[in-house]
Amino acid sequence: MSAQCEKRGPSAWPHRWAWLLACATFPLIWVGGLVTTTDAGMAFRDWMTSDGTFFLFYDWLSSAGDKFVEHGHRLLGALVGFLSIGLVVVVRYTESRIWVRRLSYGILAGVILQGVLGGMRVVLDERLLAMIHGCTGPLFFLLCVAMVVVTSRWWQHSQPLGEKAKSKKFFRLAIFCTGLAYLQLVVGAAVRHSPHLIGDMAATLFRLAVYFHVFLALMIVGYVLLLAWRCLQNGLHKIAGLTLLTLVVVQIGLGISTWLVKYGMPYWATSLFGEWTFVNRAEDVMPSVLITSHVAVGSLILAVSLALSLRLARQLNIRWQDGRWVGLMATPIRIVGTAR
Repeated sequence: MSAQCEKRGPSAWPHRWAWLLACATFPLIWVGGLVTTTDAGMAFRDWMTSDGTFFLFYDWLSSAGDKFVEHGHRLLGALVGFLSIGLVVVVRYTESRIWVRRLSYGILAGVILQGVLGGMRVVLDERLLAMIHGCTGPLFFLLCVAMVVVTSRWWQHSQPLGEKAKSKKFFRLAIFCTGLAYLQLVVGAAVRHSPHLIGDMAATLFRLAVYFHVFLALMIVGYVLLLAWRCLQNGLHKIAGLTLLTLVVVQIGLGISTWLVKYGMPYWATSLFGEWTFVNRAEDVMPSVLITSHVAVGSLILAVSLALSLRLARQLNIRWQDGRWVGLMATPIRIVGTAR
């Protein structure tokens, strides 16, 4: 039986299901951002019902405005939850690597936590919980991306990198970019939510968050340029490096546009160019989509950075063992049906 399984190789179903889950999670993040942009988070005052009706049975297509956006977010969350349950089942019966099974359990726990956070934000009408909910959403997306990477055929057949010491610097650079990208999402959440907080610190927090957001953006541009150059120089993961660079360029344009449509032109710019009629119109449909796209592309930058980091870690065989990280060369990969 073991020899037969080795000949067939590992099942492709965990990878397919992981892709399905990741592709459903990204629009969930996008619509979640739209909920914040349009301030639709409190369109309903109840949870897990919507206007007294169990949310799965609510007549969503007959709703409009804030209720349409918020309930669409709830339905997408339910879809991602069902897909997470399906992933656990698929991985349980087709995947022999115990740590991959544990990752699937972590994904299921993550989507439950996100649902509870979103529900408590509504029940308690707490803006701080909305900000936390917006920060943990990308973390769940990262778990889904990690599952896509570790269940891929590439992961099963990857080759170790040469010049190991030099390659570890490459890996550390990718990890650092991932950390910066997530920190930027957290600061961005502070920029979006701090104006709605009550208290004397709200304005101060907003100013500090904006300055830090711009500073981090400059850091990310510099480090992503370096990372993309290393990808091209080493001939490794060139597509990931160029994709990351392209996303950052797009994100810069979206960031500038977001500021213009949400907060208007700076004073010094209006004195030079005059007032522009299309700025400071965040309540309109297209500006709302533009602002939300800025949030969504930030999550894509984070996802690509993590995928690149995981691939480099695989090729360097960097792993957690006996309470510490080790980077010994690769050991044989276990597949379905082999001894554990």
